[in-house]
Amino acid sequence: MAWTSAIVAWVAVVPLWRFTRYTMVLAHEGGHAMFGALFGQKISSVTVSSGGGGVTNFPNKIPWLADLVITLAGYLGPSALGLSGVFLLLHHKHEAVLWAGLMLLALILIKVRNLLAFLAVIGTGVVLYWVATQWPDPAQLAFGYFWVWFLLFGGVRMITNLFWATYRQDDSSDAAVLEKLTFLPDVLWLAVFWLGSMAALVYGGAKLLNP
Repeated sequence: MAWTSAIVAWVAVVPLWRFTRYTMVLAHEGGHAMFGALFGQKISSVTVSSGGGGVTNFPNKIPWLADLVITLAGYLGPSALGLSGVFLLLHHKHEAVLWAGLMLLALILIKVRNLLAFLAVIGTGVVLYWVATQWPDPAQLAFGYFWVWFLLFGGVRMITNLFWATYRQDDSSDAAVLEKLTFLPDVLWLAVFWLGSMAALVYGGAKLLNP
């Protein structure tokens, strides 16, 4: 099951990325939003763009440490969610994988402020809810594996967007924001994000394939 679900997830993330990237953007922005809430920051809006980007807006100035962690949580968010899913699957909690995804989507839905973000949340949520409530247990388990692989592969695939943003010297990218916060170059933060997402994929994948 682990190998089959990994192959299906790879297809979803690579050949079908044009269609599936919006779900991964939600995981990315969800990382910003979740840690923003943990640091007591008010979230004004979450938007998703047609080009596969997204923005989580905070109305107030964020303290330095909170800003650093919130910014880091974006590109590491999908991988962190994937690793959490690996832990749940290994402890036979595949239903929790689905419901945790639904809870995060519900929190994002409250703050979405454009049509594409709304459609991405609803579309992804409908699929997860349908699987969680209508599919038999073995099928839920298989989908749980797929979903976790999707997050792990997608976490790595998202770094491609950051690479091109860094190459274009986009000063609004997460790496550029971290450069302003720490005075360390954006290419270093690009490497940190890539290494973090790759480490999650390798470690999480190894655990799924050899439980």
